[in-house]
Amino acid sequence: MWHTTLNTVLSMSGSRLLALLGLPRLPDVPPLDPATHTAYEEFTSAYVDPPGSPEQLQPPGQTTTYLRWLARHRQVLFHGSQRDSISELRPDRESNGTTAFGSQRAVFATEDPVWAMWFALLTRGPDFHSTRNGVWSVRGNSQHRHYFFSVNSDQPDAELLADGWVYVLPRAGFMAEPAVAGLLQSGQWVNANPVRPLTRIPVAPADFPFTDIIGRHSGSESMLRTLWNTRSAYRRR
Repeated sequence: MWHTTLNTVLSMSGSRLLALLGLPRLPDVPPLDPATHTAYEEFTSAYVDPPGSPEQLQPPGQTTTYLRWLARHRQVLFHGSQRDSISELRPDRESNGTTAFGSQRAVFATEDPVWAMWFALLTRGPDFHSTRNGVWSVRGNSQHRHYFFSVNSDQPDAELLADGWVYVLPRAGFMAEPAVAGLLQSGQWVNANPVRPLTRIPVAPADFPFTDIIGRHSGSESMLRTLWNTRSAYRRR
C-alpha cells in the first residue's frame, strides 16, 4: 500500500520527494579523531572480522556511532532481534510485507544499523498489533537517509522498547531490494540461504535516536497519514 502511495508521486526527483515528505533524518557521522578511529579498527579487527564471535560485544564509545561507522568501513549488513545467542539465521518471514520483495521467505537484513536497531528493541507482547517503519534514501546517496517508525499497539510508551541485539552479517550472498521507480532505496536486503552472524552487539532504548518520535497508527489509517504524522512529530521535536 505505501509503495503504491510513493509511486503515485514519483514524477519528481527522489531528493525532492524526500524533502517534501519531511521525514526524520540523522546528521552525518562526524569525522572521528585518530584515537577513536584506531580504537574502532582494533575492536573490529579483533572481534568482528573473524566470523562467529561467541560473545556479545560492547564496542568502544557510543554504540550507534560505532555501528554507523562499521556500516561504512566493512562489507556487512545488520539484523535486529530480541533473541540472543542466534548462531544461524534461517530463511523465514514472521509477518507479511507490503511488497513481494518484503513478503518472501528469506533472511532479512539492512545496510542501516539504526533501522536494524528498531527490530532489536521493539517489544511484541500481547498488546502489540503491527508496526510501520522504513528508511529511504535517494539511489546512490545512501548516507543521507530518512526514517519513520510507528506502532499499532496498546502498550504504553515506556513498554514499547526493550534491550536487544544487533547481529552483524556478512554482505556476501545478499540481494538488495530494487529502488522504487528507480529512485528511492529502502536499505532492505535478503538472502535465500541460512546466514551465520559475524557477531552481535547489545543495544538499549537509549541507543535509539528516534525514541521521541515513534508514532501511533490504527489498522485503518492510511500510510500517507502515518507518514504525515511522523513528519509533524519531527517538526515539533
